Amino acid sequence: MIRMGIDLGTNYIRLCTQEDGLLYNEPCMVALDNQSHVLGIGEDAKDMIGSTDSNVRIISPLRENPINFDALDILLEQLLYEHKAFKMFQKTILLVSYPTSFSEKSCQILKEHLEDLGAYRVYFEQEIWIAAIGAKLDLFLPVASCVLNIGSSNCDIALFLNGKMEKKARCNVSGITINIALKNWLTNSYNINVSNKQIEKIKRKLGQVNIQQNPKSLEIVGMDKNSHVLKSIIINENQIVGVLTPLVQQWANWILQFLSNLPITTQQDVKTRGIVCCGGSMLLSGLPTYLQNTIGCPIFVTDDPLNTVSAGLMILLSRMDD
Repeated sequence: MIRMGIDLGTNYIRLCTQEDGLLYNEPCMVALDNQSHVLGIGEDAKDMIGSTDSNVRIISPLRENPINFDALDILLEQLLYEHKAFKMFQKTILLVSYPTSFSEKSCQILKEHLEDLGAYRVYFEQEIWIAAIGAKLDLFLPVASCVLNIGSSNCDIALFLNGKMEKKARCNVSGITINIALKNWLTNSYNINVSNKQIEKIKRKLGQVNIQQNPKSLEIVGMDKNSHVLKSIIINENQIVGVLTPLVQQWANWILQFLSNLPITTQQDVKTRGIVCCGGSMLLSGLPTYLQNTIGCPIFVTDDPLNTVSAGLMILLSRMDD
């Protein structure tokens, strides 16, 4: 029996097994030619962005509305083929973690497509559930556990009690929102367009939510909007704080609103036990402390916030019976 987990995200797709851990962790995109032949997936496809070859199409299937299932099928088929998911005389079970923005119909379509590729069984679960398991929480306790997941394209909070998800909510501010805000700020302040790679570099090096006495600086390169010539600028942490503060405040207000709608006893559970957080956006420097001070309850970040969902998939895979 082959068991594999797929963490299906708008930005990244991850593939894991209980035995080998994380096998694949790359952008959720595929490069095709005009005949829909695969030129590359993941990082290979990303590297082709900006290609002058008109025969090259770069597609991010989950970013399109509606979802581009044709491209997603091709991406998953290539990925599962490369990692030998289907073998003669062996059955393959796939466990898929999906964003809460996915509809039930989308899950059913994807399930049928994966079964057509050769899967014996396909199971789906919402990302926030898998994140809670990856955080190693005991969700069957008679006291509430609260989980927050802020990823690239999703921002979810959920409350678990006695083995059930009692309440959940989504926020429209996510990692992508931060990217857009930074791009707009650079355009308005410096008249410069920068690549997504430069934006990720800014978040990684200068992503900060508190004013610093001695802010770090960073040189970035982009295209001047008027002259269309490359130019470099120097920006610092405190400037990024100004961009991030309104978004971080929205997160805090949204969480407070979520908590205020809970029963009093449940609110007390959360204030005592805290909120367990994961997702790449939790790596912003100072964010956990900011949320803790604003919300008034402990904030705990998982050991590996980027891969908490994958960890949850591996835990569930280990519990599966043949």
